[in-house]
Amino acid sequence: MNSISGQIETLRQKLLETVDSYRGDFLHPNVLRISQELDTLIVNVQRRKQHQAQSPAAASRESGHAGL
Repeated sequence: MNSISGQIETLRQKLLETVDSYRGDFLHPNVLRISQELDTLIVNVQRRKQHQAQSPAAASRESGHAGL
């Protein structure tokens, strides 16, 4: 997870620098591209967390130990 966190932080910093280099133009194609990359990484992390959170509950239900 640290590597993904590092990628997110690196892209976040790159996004800030790119926005600054285009004088705050959030609609510049380069800004949008980096923003979309960052969004994709964040969504992937959230999906993994959600899947991991659901996995123990699903395993418990399947084994008949739900609610114990």
